[in-house]
Amino acid sequence: MGGVAAIDELIPTKVAPPLWMGDQIRRDALLDRLDGALGRRLTLIHAPAGYGKTSLLAQWRRRFKGSDRLVAWLTLERDDADAKRLAQYISYAISGEGEEEGEPASSGMPARAALSAIINRLARDPRQAVLILDDLHCAESVEVLDFLQSLIRLAPRNCHFIIASRDYPRLGQAMLAAEGQLLELSAEDLKFSSPEAEEMLARAEGMPLGDDDVRSLIERTEGWPIALQLTLFSLKRGIDRSSFVGGAGGSGSELAGYLSEQVLMSLPEDVQEVVLRTSLLGQVTGEALNLICDRQDGGLLLERLEQQGVLLTPLSPARDAWRYHQLFAEYLRQRLARRDIGQYRMLHQRLALWFDARGETAEAISHAIEAEDPALLAGVLEDAGGWRLIPQGQLNLVERGLARLSAAEIDASPALVLARLYLDMKCGRMDAARLAYDRQVARSEQEDTSPDLWTEIRVVGDILAEYENQPMALEDLLAREALLRTLPADDHLILANVSESLASKYYEGGWLERAMEPTLTARAHYQAMGSPYSELFTRFHEARIREAQGRLKDAVTVLAVARGEIEADFGARSDLAANCAAFEAELLYEQDRAGEANALLEWALPHMEQSDGWVDVYAAAYFTAAHSAADEGSLDAARALLARARGVAQRRRLRQLELLAELCELELLLRDPVSLGEARAFAATIGLDAQADAMAEESPIYRPVAVAAAICRVRLQLFTGAHHSALDELVVMSRWARQHGAGRLLIDLNLLKAEGYRAIGEAGKAQACFDEAVGTAMFQGIVRPFLNARAFVQPALEEALAATPDRFRAQFLKTLSKTMGSARAPAPAPDALNDAEAAILRHLSQGYSNKEIARLIGMSPDTVKYRLKAVFRKIGVNKRRDAVRVSHERGLIDGGDMGSGAL
Repeated sequence: MGGVAAIDELIPTKVAPPLWMGDQIRRDALLDRLDGALGRRLTLIHAPAGYGKTSLLAQWRRRFKGSDRLVAWLTLERDDADAKRLAQYISYAISGEGEEEGEPASSGMPARAALSAIINRLARDPRQAVLILDDLHCAESVEVLDFLQSLIRLAPRNCHFIIASRDYPRLGQAMLAAEGQLLELSAEDLKFSSPEAEEMLARAEGMPLGDDDVRSLIERTEGWPIALQLTLFSLKRGIDRSSFVGGAGGSGSELAGYLSEQVLMSLPEDVQEVVLRTSLLGQVTGEALNLICDRQDGGLLLERLEQQGVLLTPLSPARDAWRYHQLFAEYLRQRLARRDIGQYRMLHQRLALWFDARGETAEAISHAIEAEDPALLAGVLEDAGGWRLIPQGQLNLVERGLARLSAAEIDASPALVLARLYLDMKCGRMDAARLAYDRQVARSEQEDTSPDLWTEIRVVGDILAEYENQPMALEDLLAREALLRTLPADDHLILANVSESLASKYYEGGWLERAMEPTLTARAHYQAMGSPYSELFTRFHEARIREAQGRLKDAVTVLAVARGEIEADFGARSDLAANCAAFEAELLYEQDRAGEANALLEWALPHMEQSDGWVDVYAAAYFTAAHSAADEGSLDAARALLARARGVAQRRRLRQLELLAELCELELLLRDPVSLGEARAFAATIGLDAQADAMAEESPIYRPVAVAAAICRVRLQLFTGAHHSALDELVVMSRWARQHGAGRLLIDLNLLKAEGYRAIGEAGKAQACFDEAVGTAMFQGIVRPFLNARAFVQPALEEALAATPDRFRAQFLKTLSKTMGSARAPAPAPDALNDAEAAILRHLSQGYSNKEIARLIGMSPDTVKYRLKAVFRKIGVNKRRDAVRVSHERGLIDGGDMGSGAL
């Protein structure tokens, strides 16, 4: 695993433009036009290779040396086609301008979160900012273009973007052009004018070319800058002018090849070989030259080549690394491959091994691909950590490497199988990932698999289970806990992943105390890795655990710390900030601060819908918003929010979220007794009983679903008079909650038990349960459970107030009573009884038949029968006797109205 540590290192020369060489033509007219970029949002420079895009931008950037503008540069390469890695480099380029060096703020973040961090970083800087991206075509991909389009659209108004590419990228420029915010330079603009060409060719030593020769060259090269630059070099090397001018026919690659050959053949034979071999390098250094050319004077030779003008551009002021012009390098590589394909591949093999030993994984893989040596490529990928490269921002690199290996070659290496299935996970190919993982496990069980490899397999399996939102039994979690004690203490990536996964599953299974230790362990490993982004997720985990324990104030404190770190490091509107806002909104709602909760969710929820998330954060956001909408009397708005939650669940294959959204809708229906009929029908539709029965299992598929379903069933039982059944279930659930330290759940259970005991006449037990709920809630500021169970709470609250409790309890109860009295009453349900139905029910309670009721209220018997069925449906009963009893219990008719015939 020697390459893993170095993979996160960023290459400084990519964020520094090539030094402008003094013998180049200064293109003042173009530079003046390029100044217009400061008044535009986007400037596109698009032209084929050799048109001087990089040189022009390097010259233009020098204009601002020492100015108060932030002018950042980034040269893109093929491995930057991954949006996460691109974001790292953009953050690095921006942060390198006038700030201390160090890990960029976006390190380790998903691309969308990094986008928010970059935008917030730019927003904090009052200076005019320019970001130059050179060679976009090298890194062009759908995700990169989407990322850049979002960055261009969302960055502050003081930001300008200049992008150079061989292709014409899709960056939303049509809209920018319509707004006057686009500047474009094409190949036609970049061509050398006659004066520029004459100025360049006049630099040839000896007798200058005649006017006719210059015009001929300009015509044949069509003003192509690289062709004229190659011509100048050849003339300086003493090539016969007349034959050279006559031979420079053709265009495009043929012309480039012809001119490059003239440059190459003008060099001494030993230097030609050096140039050919070093063309294989993206960055030419003295050390790499010595390796590939079997020499000892690499540094001195590079200086000499630069002095001779061999199209080498220094990459830093120290002149310790150079690169060839791309077109020249492409020609040289093709020539070397044509001359001796065996040598060409051998040199790439040598470079791949060298870079692999140095931990420079991207270069090692690129050379292994060119060597066409599958065994070498597989070995390099394995040495680099295989799947470990992906969470470290190297998805594109892994994808490129695996694409050059056959299925059989990948299957021969467990490390590569894990890398491929992890890639499938990241790309949404969950079925393929699961199939590959199960096959690998079966194969490993049959073979002599090392403990280290088993660890890798289990960790990737845990990650896969997280993506699939799979539950885990307690024995599986205990096995993972034991595994932690066997892992190398310095393998922080593995230890953090195992610990965080363990914490998440313990929390989801309801084992709250067990969840806390691995949460804190994961945080320590993320801190050791220097990954503040991942560390913040452990704070979210901790806050969720504290909330479930009923320690709301502790949860509030944890999230406040997290929010401060997020705003300082990643921005107040980042993905992390949206996640934090969802959890904070849930806590605010618990304290009956719905207005503040809604203000957070107003921006956070739409933001989350466009980014990655997980069950807990979606549930916190959607269900808090839905409850708040229902509180305002809009059940339709609440249902619309829950429909959005189900849509997200289906798109992301989060079955637990889908089930919880259905149960949340049922819970909202159960707030108002007049919706009982609809609630019972909905409960049957979603299979409530089967979900609630899972509460009795030690490890149900989804414990949160079982808990929510059981509470809904208990409420249904209480509404329909099945008080003893409800109490039996509540006693069992309370025992489970106490064993697992679920203090917040106990508040709900005690309020429901209080109602159950009150209904069967056990006032002492009822008051004890209510007092316990109050005792847990009042010191934590938890209010909403009482308000949301208003139909059950009101009688117990009145009795508690009359019992003259202690001062603190009395204050809480008075505040609660006042809040409950001023809270918005539920809007009439669509199926509430109308006047005619209420009259029918009143006569029914007095024992009258349908015919008698029809005569008393002036309706036909058939109409009475029809309306009576509607009454039964609305209150959730099937018999006349049950209708009278339930109506009395809910206060729909007075007790005095019940005649003997009703019973």
